[in-house]
Amino acid sequence: MKTRGIRNRQLPFINVSQEPTTQVKEFTVRRSPRNLPAHLVERNDEKPIIEREPDISLLSPIVFKGHINYTNDFNTCAMICDNIITEIERQDNDIVPIGFDLEWPFSFQTGSGKTALAQICLSDTVCHLLHIYSLKTLPAAFVVLLSHPKIKLVGVNIKNDVWKLGRDFKEFPAEKVVENNCMDSGTFANRTFNRSCRWSLEKLTAYLLKKKIDKNRKVRMSQWHIHPLSKDQKIYAATDAYVSWLLHKVIQDKANAINNEENLKHVDNVEVH
Repeated sequence: MKTRGIRNRQLPFINVSQEPTTQVKEFTVRRSPRNLPAHLVERNDEKPIIEREPDISLLSPIVFKGHINYTNDFNTCAMICDNIITEIERQDNDIVPIGFDLEWPFSFQTGSGKTALAQICLSDTVCHLLHIYSLKTLPAAFVVLLSHPKIKLVGVNIKNDVWKLGRDFKEFPAEKVVENNCMDSGTFANRTFNRSCRWSLEKLTAYLLKKKIDKNRKVRMSQWHIHPLSKDQKIYAATDAYVSWLLHKVIQDKANAINNEENLKHVDNVEVH
């Protein structure tokens, strides 16, 4: 247990010479504002109020309750990605956010293993879990989907996952996807809410959704490379991707509201002048 040492405060030395030309150095003893009289306490009403972070342990959990579409078959993975590409190309939106996440086995002896699972979520109704550990190459449709010009892969520290995928599958254009298709939810949240935090998925979920995301160590550190995955693994993985998508949606809605408010102010100013 760490203990704090008590510092002996020494007052500055005062040279009180008998020579009349010598100046006495002034000094002040600093006192905590709470120990000062009320009329001496400096007040600054413009200082921002520090928002207390919620106690995550007291929050109710968030769990994905939609359909989980799970496969480890190469052709089925390709078909799922083809269907998603068709779906996004039909949409009028210029940008389509995808909640994206990866899972892989980890050992304290050997470190991180090969990427085992890719999670893709576009809504609260379905989440796709593609078990790619046994694949020697990624389906072409998978690569096309993740690098599609309308797609933004969203999540906390999303670029790290994309770089990881590129290291494990050499044909995957990680540099291109990182540059053009990644949008970090932590950075987006800081910009929108005027914060400067280092977010994890767990902390951002607590801050924005007032919910607790399950980070059960037993599941998180489990053997993701073994097929088939357990029910707990599937729910854990789907929830991560779903929450990544949901967080982006919440942040984007707030950003849109701020932009609309600023546009209204601009219109009002133009009308006044």
